[in-house]
Amino acid sequence: MNKRILIIGGVAGGASVAARARRLDAGAEIIMFERGPHVSFSNCSLPYYLSGVVGNSDALLMMSPEKFQKVLRYRRTG
Repeated sequence: MNKRILIIGGVAGGASVAARARRLDAGAEIIMFERGPHVSFSNCSLPYYLSGVVGNSDALLMMSPEKFQKVLRYRRTG
């Protein structure tokens, strides 16, 4: 039986855990729950967006749920 790993919360912490878990166990079923619409965005650039230096918040997105699923073989639910 394969491992099932549940990760609560995406963005930097959850995405890092998911990627590391995939490297450690390629056969594990990894499910990441994220309340918001994005799984990865640039936290470091957030002050630039809030100050108006970066005008479009889409510029902060690092990876969409679809790309995350394709690259790391994740299944999106919901």
